Amino acid sequence: MTDISKSVYITATVDALIIVFTTMYTFAGFTNNALQLFIITLWFLAVLLISMFFKGFYQDKKYRLADIYLLFETVSAATIITAIPLLIAGYSVITFLLLAINAAGAFACILVWRIIHLLSKNFKSVKNVLIVGAGQDGKLIAEEIQARPELDMRVVGFLDDNMNNIEDEDSTIPILGLTCDSEAVIKDNNVKIVIIAVKSRMDSVILTDLVKGIPLGVKVWRMPKFYEKITHKYLVSKMTVNWLFYDCVRKKALLYANIKRFCDIVASILILILTSPLSIIAMIGIKLSDLGPVFFTQTRIGKFGQPFKMLKFRTMYQDKVEENFDDDLNEVQANDKRIMPFCRWLRKFHVDEIPQMINVLRGDMSVIGPRPVREEVYYENKDRIPFWESRNWVRPGWCGWQQVNVCEPSAEERLEYDLYYIKHRHILWEFGFLVQYVLKVLCGKCK
Repeated sequence: MTDISKSVYITATVDALIIVFTTMYTFAGFTNNALQLFIITLWFLAVLLISMFFKGFYQDKKYRLADIYLLFETVSAATIITAIPLLIAGYSVITFLLLAINAAGAFACILVWRIIHLLSKNFKSVKNVLIVGAGQDGKLIAEEIQARPELDMRVVGFLDDNMNNIEDEDSTIPILGLTCDSEAVIKDNNVKIVIIAVKSRMDSVILTDLVKGIPLGVKVWRMPKFYEKITHKYLVSKMTVNWLFYDCVRKKALLYANIKRFCDIVASILILILTSPLSIIAMIGIKLSDLGPVFFTQTRIGKFGQPFKMLKFRTMYQDKVEENFDDDLNEVQANDKRIMPFCRWLRKFHVDEIPQMINVLRGDMSVIGPRPVREEVYYENKDRIPFWESRNWVRPGWCGWQQVNVCEPSAEERLEYDLYYIKHRHILWEFGFLVQYVLKVLCGKCK
């Protein structure tokens, strides 16, 4: 959404220019090797921008004083990460001294730029928003906008031709008139954005009123699309799931599926190889803990509702293992006495889930996708939550979009995140939040 994300792109671009300038300025006087200068600059730029992205500096949010320390911490960590391969490559001691000086310069320049940017935002006018439709969807999007002051948007009111909504008005946001009043309402309230939140199809009279009443230049959004952009979740309703169906059966979905399967095979093999030392330690530790089996299998629901046996390293005492627990629903707490002491770190850093790469190789799972649930959970939610089965239109994943965003969602919220993933999935985006998930796991922040 241009209105929401444009400033973020500008901020990231200026950050990149600052990093390149400070690095080249710091190192230019101490090296005549253009290739060496280019490598150091590019490497530090990539590490710092990625670090800032994962620390939330490229999200629309209200910044606090604590973010100054967070920026210092991020620049310091990026400098250390940058130094490690340079140290291995045998760069001189002076290089690392210059990296420290460069880190101080980059931190100071980025901080000054951020302060100027934030001060300039205080002089920007708040965008007035008008919502057409005062029903459930209209009130939902109004609440989401009000909950996000960083958007710099203010809902001035609703337009609605449904007399029931007007008579039973219980919102703090007023209903300003009918759709035929749109021209006057937009002019009187200096409206910049109009959101259409009418569930049923609008007739030609209403559409004509809106075409006449909405001046050219005013941004017009369908409510489901606007909801996705500001929440990163999918609005679950009969109409939107119908649209999702067409996304899933498009011709290019077949090409994506084949590329995704190839990437899954390559990624799972690489993960198994890279984590093999951890896996060996885990297997030895589990075996010595109570002499029971190393692996634990549990029936989960896969693509199109097909059950499969999901593999994990066993982390509970053999006589305490239960088939009906579900880690993804947080039924097992970190201090659960059923967990073997050695295995607590396996669970904290998700080492126990490495064997699921075998499920990926088998085709039961994908590296990225909605997390698979137990049969009981699947059938319970299938009967209780509309369109729950839609999350199984793709293979379940080792990690998912929901895990990157929230740790303890309700089943309904989990479905919204999973359907958002299904609609927007593409390889580069998936790779990006896979890296984000891995970083959260390494920091012990992902449940």
